[in-house]
Amino acid sequence: MALWTGLGQAATVAQLVGADVGGLISMIMQAALTARQNRRECEQVARRVLMIAELLPHLEACQEAVRPLAGLGDTLREAHELVVSCQGRNLAYQLAMAGRQANRFREVQNKIDSYLILFPIISHIGITRRLDRIYNILVPDSATSSASPPSSSPQVQEPTEVAREVLPHGTEEFTLAEIMAATNNFADDTIIGQGGSAIVYRGRLSDGREVAIKRARHPISSDLEDEFRTEIAILSQLQHKHIVRLLGTSCWSMNKEKHLLSLWRKRAERLLVYEYMDNGTLHDHLHNQPSSSPVTVSWKMRIDVLLGVSRAIEHLHCHAVPPVIHGDIKPANILLDSSWVPRLSDFGASVDWNPMKEYDTYAYVGTIGYLDPEYFQTGHLKPASDVYSLGVLMLEVLTGKKGVEVEGPLFDLPSFALPIIEAGNLEELLDKRPSPEPTPRHTASDSDIVTNSFGGTCNPAVT
Repeated sequence: MALWTGLGQAATVAQLVGADVGGLISMIMQAALTARQNRRECEQVARRVLMIAELLPHLEACQEAVRPLAGLGDTLREAHELVVSCQGRNLAYQLAMAGRQANRFREVQNKIDSYLILFPIISHIGITRRLDRIYNILVPDSATSSASPPSSSPQVQEPTEVAREVLPHGTEEFTLAEIMAATNNFADDTIIGQGGSAIVYRGRLSDGREVAIKRARHPISSDLEDEFRTEIAILSQLQHKHIVRLLGTSCWSMNKEKHLLSLWRKRAERLLVYEYMDNGTLHDHLHNQPSSSPVTVSWKMRIDVLLGVSRAIEHLHCHAVPPVIHGDIKPANILLDSSWVPRLSDFGASVDWNPMKEYDTYAYVGTIGYLDPEYFQTGHLKPASDVYSLGVLMLEVLTGKKGVEVEGPLFDLPSFALPIIEAGNLEELLDKRPSPEPTPRHTASDSDIVTNSFGGTCNPAVT
C-alpha cells in the first residue's frame, strides 16, 4: 500500500518526466510476479524499478531538477516489454533466444542503473533550494534591501549566475627562490596550519599577493605524492566562487643525505600555492573562536556558508567536466575569505566520477563522523557520499555541536540528532548562540532538509 501511495505522490514529477511512470512501474511489478522464464532476471529488474518508485516521491517537482530523467519513461516501457516477453514460450524458442534475452536484460538493467545514479544529484539541487528558502526566512526583505551588493543575497541560481561564479582557469609555476622569499625561508612564525603529513605556511609574493603554501612535512611518500597530484589535476581545472583557488605549484629535488656507496639520496619537494583565506576555517569559528565571531552570532552568516558549500558541491557533481566527488566534506575543509565567502578546500581525496563506473575503495578516504555509512560498509564511492557528509555539516552548523567526539564517550551527531528531529523537536537542537532566534517556519524547513539528507532522497541507497 505504501508503494502505491508513494506513486500517487510522484504524479507531478511523472508529468514533468513525460510518462505515466506510476502505471509503468505497477505493470512491471505485476508482470515480474507471473514470469515463467528468466525469473531471476525479471526479479532483478523489478527490484531496480521498485527503488525508482520509492525515490520518485522525494524529488522536488520542478522542471530543472527532473530534466535529467527525461528518458526514464522510454526505459521503463522497454523494461515492461522485456518482462512481459517472459510470460510463456515453448522450449525451442527459449533455447534459440537465450543469448539475446540475456543481452537485453543486461542493457535494460544498465539503463535503469544510470537513472538511479542520478537521484542523489537531483536531490542535492532540492537541498540547495531549501537552503535558499531558509535564507529568505531568516533574512527579511528589509535586511536585504540595504546597500550591500546583489551577490550578498543568494537566490536560486539561474544559469547566468552559475556562469558568474565560475572563475578563469590557469595555474603558475613558482621557483624555489620565490617560495623561500614569500615564507622567510619557511619560518615557524608563518605556519598557519599543520596535519599529519603537511604544513601550511602563510606567505606574500613579490607582487603583493598573500598566499597559503602547503608543504610535505617529511620526504614526500608515494601516497602524499598521489594526493598532491590529485589536487593539482582537479583544482587546476576547477575554478569556482566557492572553491579555494590553486594559484600554482613548485617542484624541485634537493640532496638530502649521503647514502651507501657514496651515493646521494635526493628528496623531492612539491609545494602547492593557494590564495590566502583571511578568516580561517568554519570548524574554528564554530568550536574554537570567541562568541564575537560573525559565524558564531549570526544565523544569516551560517546559512550563507551552507548555501556556498552546497553550491560548490552542486558545481562538482553537476557542472564540472568530468564530475568530481570531493570525498572529505567537513567544517575543517571549509575556509572563509576576507568577505566571509565560504570556499571548499582539500581535494587530495577527490576523484573524477564516471557514472558508468563503480568505485571500489578499500583504503578509505574521508573523516570518521562525516563518512557515508554505505561507503564505509561497501567501499563504493558515489556522489551521494558527499551529500551525506553535507548533511552532517548542516547539522553541525545548525546545532553548534561537533560531528563526532572521540574524547570520552563516543558522540555521533546524526545518531544523536535524528530521533529528536523525527519527534518534531528541532528547536531543542538549534545552537543558542546566534541572535535573533530562528522563526518557527525556519525550524520546520530545517527539519525537512536534515531528514532528507539522512533518510530521504539523499540517503545513498543507490546500488
